[in-house]
Amino acid sequence: MSEAPDPSRVTDLAELIALLGELRTWAGSPSYRLLAKQVGRLMRPAQDVSVSTVVDVFKTSRRRLNADLLVAVVRALELDEEDVERWREAYLRTQRATRADAPTGVLRQLPADLATFTGREYELAALLASVDAVPSSSQTVIVSAIEGMAGVGKTQLAVHAAHELMRSGRYCDVQLYVNLRGFDPEREPAEPAEVLGTFLRQLAVPAREIPDSREERSAMFRDRLHGRQTLVLLDNAANEEQVRDLIPADRGSLVLITSRRRLAGLDGASLVVLDVFSDSEAARLFATIAGPDRVRAEPEATAQILEVCGGLPLAVAITAARLRSRPAWRLADLARELRSGQSDAFGRGTRSPWPVFDVSYAGLHTDAQRAFRLLAGHPGRDMSAESIAALTGLDIGQAWSIMEQLTDEYLVQQKSPGRYELHDLLRAFARRKLTDDEPAAEQRVALHRLLSWYLVAADAAARALNPAGKWHDLPDEARTGRPPVFDTAADATAWMGTELTNLIAAVESAHTSGFHALATPIAEAMTQYLRLEARKADIVRTQVLAVASAQAVGAPSRESAALTALGLAETDIGRFDDAEAHLTAAVEICRRDGDQAGQANAMACLAVTLAATARPEAGVAVAEEALAISRVLGDVNLETRILNNLAICLHCLGRPKEALECMLEGLPTFRAMGNSHFYLSVAVRNLGFTYLVLDSFAEAEAAFMEAAALFSDIGDSYRHVECLHGLARSQFGQGNVEQARTTVDRADALLDGFDEAWAARYRRELERSPLRYSETLDVDPTALG
Repeated sequence: MSEAPDPSRVTDLAELIALLGELRTWAGSPSYRLLAKQVGRLMRPAQDVSVSTVVDVFKTSRRRLNADLLVAVVRALELDEEDVERWREAYLRTQRATRADAPTGVLRQLPADLATFTGREYELAALLASVDAVPSSSQTVIVSAIEGMAGVGKTQLAVHAAHELMRSGRYCDVQLYVNLRGFDPEREPAEPAEVLGTFLRQLAVPAREIPDSREERSAMFRDRLHGRQTLVLLDNAANEEQVRDLIPADRGSLVLITSRRRLAGLDGASLVVLDVFSDSEAARLFATIAGPDRVRAEPEATAQILEVCGGLPLAVAITAARLRSRPAWRLADLARELRSGQSDAFGRGTRSPWPVFDVSYAGLHTDAQRAFRLLAGHPGRDMSAESIAALTGLDIGQAWSIMEQLTDEYLVQQKSPGRYELHDLLRAFARRKLTDDEPAAEQRVALHRLLSWYLVAADAAARALNPAGKWHDLPDEARTGRPPVFDTAADATAWMGTELTNLIAAVESAHTSGFHALATPIAEAMTQYLRLEARKADIVRTQVLAVASAQAVGAPSRESAALTALGLAETDIGRFDDAEAHLTAAVEICRRDGDQAGQANAMACLAVTLAATARPEAGVAVAEEALAISRVLGDVNLETRILNNLAICLHCLGRPKEALECMLEGLPTFRAMGNSHFYLSVAVRNLGFTYLVLDSFAEAEAAFMEAAALFSDIGDSYRHVECLHGLARSQFGQGNVEQARTTVDRADALLDGFDEAWAARYRRELERSPLRYSETLDVDPTALG
């Protein structure tokens, strides 16, 4: 047996947790349910430990880890006390060695290496040789394009090569992984801009600072990785165009790409073409999983089984797993069963894995069969056990148990703890089983259960993010399922980030499936998170569907809320005509139905849109009407937001004294929201701007000092720098010229510390900012934005 992973070289907690996942694989991948029972007995004192607690131990995204829990898990994985002590020391070392200058973020994204990986010696050697062949002084990014048919093991080779390189001490700074969905029959390939946005968030770029365009995101991505040993694994690429902007431009980077197509257009890419396994490789993998003694005992039956598998590693692994879990079976019986099912939808004589899949599926108990086929109806790809429990109608314990069984049978993949995926071939097989074996009515019931669960979970997260928000009641049909509990806004944000792709898919699925009463509130629950993360395109995408679904079921309050969210996002991205049309429609719906709060909210958004299109007089009139409504309602939070928008319109009209009154009136409520709140930071910045316009320089200085600190605290680097320029203007206005110049030097030093493309972008934005420091130009009193 190979040696257990050694933790002596890990440098931080994320790396230690990633290695812990490899230790679980080394130990035979015991189920989380089994581990939970063993860990509970090994804790001091002994206690009940939930499955989800154990799953969380293996998540590299976590920032803290209980030392006693880690030690109990390591002991449960059957290491001796000397090795356990090494893990304890490694944990303590990671706590001491956290580098103050290291960026935050989830920088280790590789799926776990398989303990059963075997064969591919020639291809692995060729891939590693291509890495070694590039001189260390070269400026060229090393790219290896691994190509081959579905199920041939491209991803596993790439993952294994990546872990081999890391184990040798290479590319240890950053590892990024993405499934580009190049050949998913049910979803479009991933957009490069979307992938770049995800990578930048993982690299700790604040959401509001991520540019909108693909080109700017790519430039920021390259600069963010400059000088760092980086490995990027781009899985299932559709074509060269999809990956071109995802390639760093640094000699310290390695990019591994898998695809079913030949990516001949990638300059300088070394190519590794994967065919099916040779007979010896197939036999070795089969023996590794099923057991060498059984294979030696029935060589003829083994040969017959492998012939049916056609050298496809996925088929070999699934067949061997079937035998491993059935120690009483004879190989000859399995060979006969496989041969009897060779004719299928792909036709006789092809290398179809269908006979292998059929045998494994037939060997599952009824609940597991049903769960497996229902997975094909899940709109997401990376599925949590909780969502699978909702889909199947099982309790969470049963769902965990079944998914662990399917993992052991190689019918699902587990690329991160507690989350499951279907290989494309197995998803197609599950889809056929779903169509053949599950009544259409039962499929709809299962999908409705799942979408209801996503709704109640997203609604709980949204309320944790914005406790003071005005939320619609959930539809009665959605009051099912057990949603996660969010103790803090940070917990809700983390869950939303993990489930975002699935939540968007849930909105789309609810709309296309006719579950309109669920589509609109799921979209509404996502909006606050999407605004905080500056994902404007996703707001537009989901709210367009939300509007259509609300119209389909005749839900005017839902429709107006969706139109308001849509119009606000369109204003942010400069689609002013669309924004005005949608916000005007929202106002009219609310006015007709007597929804005064909704009407005032939509009007407040419309006021800003009107001001942005050079009609501030109309904006003031609309905002003042909205303000009167909010005061009748006694809604202080709504009133405060309207006051801020009214101040923007007043500035556009050159009426700063009135704008100041609005801001001072609303500021106490903004402060009550919390010092880390983004809206408070913006309000104080706007207050400083107004004081500058009024030549109240001492007051402006105090406001900009506070605003700069607030933006620094929430990680908004551009507005931090902009407020320093405002502070310098305030100091200059008081005659403190040298102090003002020192403050500008401080702002320039901050810009010099950013990546080149990032700093250039900030400087371009500063050129347009009314706060940019100048000793000759006055502040434009109409330029507040």
